[in-house]
Amino acid sequence: MKKHIPLLLALSSLPLMAQADNHGKGFQPERLQLGASVSQNVVDSPFGGSHVDAAGLSIFAGYELDNDIDQVKTTVEIGYSQTDDFFKGPNSDISGFWVAGVAEKQLPEINPNLFAIARLGLDIGDDDGILLGAGAGFHLTPKVDVRGEYINKDASSVYQASFVLNF
Repeated sequence: MKKHIPLLLALSSLPLMAQADNHGKGFQPERLQLGASVSQNVVDSPFGGSHVDAAGLSIFAGYELDNDIDQVKTTVEIGYSQTDDFFKGPNSDISGFWVAGVAEKQLPEINPNLFAIARLGLDIGDDDGILLGAGAGFHLTPKVDVRGEYINKDASSVYQASFVLNF
């Protein structure tokens, strides 16, 4: 139960952040986003030489925050990730909840639909600790994005492709 207390605090704080962020406007559904990711997760061997890897899936929800930075969108995302087994045996996968702040910088000088991504967060699952990531995305439509990211977690590295639905 202790392990899930940070997640419960993060989940309970989202409505408060949204209300404070929107200057008393309350929850705004058009700021929501839902997404899913497929990933390749790599755990480096602490003994050198080789590493083990496994495929994974994630689902997440995000909420856009107000900011005053031109061409930058900031969101808070909460999700759940699950990998396949890294090796034969019990407890050989990584799963759990995470929360992250995400900044998307539009890149109109390259392509009006292209954006760069930066991510900083906390993994509250099996690979608990700080997570840090970077990547790029593309707006397929005003409501649908695809992303490619590299995320470094405490014990693993994640290469993921995501599909995001913006409301």
